[in-house]
Amino acid sequence: MSNMSYTNHKLKVAARFIYKIMNYKITIGTVIAVVIIAIIAAALVFRGGAGTGAGSAVQQGIQTPQGTAVAPGASPVASSGQVIAPSGQPAKLDVTPSSPQAPQESDPVSANGIPSSAIKLTVTASGWSPSSFTVKSGAVVTLSITSGDSQTHIFMMDDPSLSALAVGVGPGETRVITFNAPKSGTYGFHCDVPGHAARGEVGKMIVE
Repeated sequence: MSNMSYTNHKLKVAARFIYKIMNYKITIGTVIAVVIIAIIAAALVFRGGAGTGAGSAVQQGIQTPQGTAVAPGASPVASSGQVIAPSGQPAKLDVTPSSPQAPQESDPVSANGIPSSAIKLTVTASGWSPSSFTVKSGAVVTLSITSGDSQTHIFMMDDPSLSALAVGVGPGETRVITFNAPKSGTYGFHCDVPGHAARGEVGKMIVE
């Protein structure tokens, strides 16, 4: 049915409804019920129409009892802005990767599943792109790590104080990790697969 035909149909239904009201053929309770239904229907139509624009694909995150995670498997962020580890406590950055106290890397995500807020890093045999990025101390940071070639790569920080920040990706795979940025400074990172750092797979995180 075209929009014009649909509109004309609705006008005819409304006219018949008004006629019945004027002739006391419909009770006031029915009138109220129909008005409420009409308001709900209009709200649903408006919300549905609003969702057809470019912004309808905005990622809302995954709600958990501890907070909101940007992707399946990733650590949630509490309303306070603190990243929460599986232990239920604030995530630590100087512990063993994937341990109960560490921020967790996500399950593999598709290109469309990468959070819009993520700092996107791609690694190949040629190195990291970009090879550096800047964040604010204490801020919630989400990194997406992508293997841009047919090799496995492992993102890892150089500084032992950030040993928990490690993400392994298979060929063509992407995973994300969320954490609170450390104190100000420059921190190096590398691919931890033997021989990869030596061929140039290194970079730096600048914390202001």
